[in-house]
Amino acid sequence: MAATRKNIGELKISGTVHFIGIGGIGMCGLAEYLLVKGYKVTGSDITRTAITDRLAKKGAKIKYGHKAGNIGRDVSLVVYTSAVKSDNPEYASAIERKIKTVKRAFLLGEIVNGKILIAVSGTHGKTSTTSMIAKILIDAKYDPTVFVGGNLDFLGGAAYRIGKSRYAVVEADEYDRSFHTLKPSIAVMNNIELDHTDIYKNEKEIVESFRKFADLVKPNGYFVTNGDDRNIRKVMKGRLCRRADFGKKTINKISFVKTDTDGITFKLNEIQIKLGIIGGHNVYNAAAAFIAGSIAGVKASVILKSLASYPGVKRRLELIWDKAYSVYDDYAHHPTEVSSSLASLNEIKKGKLIVAFQPHTYTRTGKFYGEFAKALSAADAVYLLPVYAARELPVKGVTSKLIYDKLKKTGTECRLVKSAGDLMAALGKRVKKGDCVVFQGAGDITNLSRIFIKGAGK
Repeated sequence: MAATRKNIGELKISGTVHFIGIGGIGMCGLAEYLLVKGYKVTGSDITRTAITDRLAKKGAKIKYGHKAGNIGRDVSLVVYTSAVKSDNPEYASAIERKIKTVKRAFLLGEIVNGKILIAVSGTHGKTSTTSMIAKILIDAKYDPTVFVGGNLDFLGGAAYRIGKSRYAVVEADEYDRSFHTLKPSIAVMNNIELDHTDIYKNEKEIVESFRKFADLVKPNGYFVTNGDDRNIRKVMKGRLCRRADFGKKTINKISFVKTDTDGITFKLNEIQIKLGIIGGHNVYNAAAAFIAGSIAGVKASVILKSLASYPGVKRRLELIWDKAYSVYDDYAHHPTEVSSSLASLNEIKKGKLIVAFQPHTYTRTGKFYGEFAKALSAADAVYLLPVYAARELPVKGVTSKLIYDKLKKTGTECRLVKSAGDLMAALGKRVKKGDCVVFQGAGDITNLSRIFIKGAGK
């Protein structure tokens, strides 16, 4: 019999748990965790995927499309994400029937807060740092539970792992202030910069949100912080705590950074760390991971070996084609991320650096179009796709042309493309032997990168 009367943390569950959007990257792991623990799980999603098929094989009852009837009579808890609006028929039905509803972030907190929790926060680098720490603990035989925001080869292509130990490693997402549900034993803070402008009006608001996250660290907990970041310094000012800074101007000093086609080598104090991936930002990510692993008690030799074999995260400056020319799929969708990725590619490219960029959300594009243009000017040629709306409705006057007009003034070769077909045709004429092509953005541009390399293989 399913263990449907057990509690998770302080959350009482007396029946089936239903997930709205069960196939999402942040939802599927939680659903499988409940299945493994013996709970009955149902869910819905727009389309059938490998993720939903996996959950179905594990015992979840899944329906496709969102309908009020998807929530059965025995459902006692409905889990939803920030993307679910009040007019969603399943959410509306749960409210009408007075079924308890919680956001996924709340459920995540109830699952992991009772463990020795390592929570990784920051505007940039959360997924990579979380996955590095997860791999370190796995390689050290700690058997952690893991929830991360990207698919990982060493997790069998999943974004989660259900361990049996008291350790947990999670990505602490600042979007919609989701990380305020977590109570870490070790809090990693990589950087703080204005983003998610549909949630945070200004930098002051996002700094205050991170300050509240820091307040949630358990008594006698540990902070692992980027001491080079001015906003992190604001959050930590006057805070009495156990803390390990890392950076180029801190006690745990980063130095001797070298990038080549085999990856990155750098020093943290006198310890040389080798990564098999590129991206200058990964130096900070790996430094944070090394320190967090050390605090958790992992031997330095194990950490170094683990980092050296770290394969990266899907879509994080991922090399997906390397023949006559190289092709990267990159999730970068903030000017700082774009700038870091292009700087790294410029260090190793042989020919021209060609970027296909898809702006992500109207609010972010409207706020940062000038910064995007500056970051993209590091490329030799840029093709701008229409804005990917994601969770938003169009905003009058906000289009990719805002970036184009600024970018054109820098002298960078650039072009607006209206469709996937236009992009493929343009790239087919422009890309030459030895060039480096990167498809950038957090939307469906990843699909275009696969279409492009499929055509290249013919």
